[in-house]
Amino acid sequence: MNLKEKLITLLLFISFFNSPIQAQHPEFKKMDFLIGEWRFDAKSLMPDGKYQPQEFYSKVEYINGGNSSRDDFHFKNQNGDWMIYGSTVRSYDSQAGKWKMLWYNYNLSFVTQMEGDFRDEEFHFTGKGTDERGSYIEKIVFYDIENDKYSWKGDRSYDDGKTWMKNFFSYTAYRKKAGN
Repeated sequence: MNLKEKLITLLLFISFFNSPIQAQHPEFKKMDFLIGEWRFDAKSLMPDGKYQPQEFYSKVEYINGGNSSRDDFHFKNQNGDWMIYGSTVRSYDSQAGKWKMLWYNYNLSFVTQMEGDFRDEEFHFTGKGTDERGSYIEKIVFYDIENDKYSWKGDRSYDDGKTWMKNFFSYTAYRKKAGN
């Protein structure tokens, strides 16, 4: 997907969320736990097969009259400075009966469109995207969800699902409290 296609997709996705606002859909309340500020203990699978620990934080807030949420994801760079990495927009599509999610990094060079459902007290999403390695399929799960903590893992395939990189990116998120 080239930059123009990514921008068009992003604008279409945002326009979907900016349609006439109704009262918050009851299904969307299942993601209320995300609203707030979070600190992440994360790890990324590196090309050598080892995991690299990373620090992230995000702030998740309602948008579009409470029918969607957006979070801005920040990382600590090599100099110890916090920098924006990307954003996620989520909503529940009541017509399709599916959750919709769009992840995009700060310059739209990585974009993932996903849809999913809530089952067994977990959110499961699947989707497609592109990054510096090429096109991929991704499966992610939000699990062990509590009010002040949850876990997240993502598996990725660059060969149309023939092989999977398990826990390509994963983290445990902790709600930030005043002073931390």
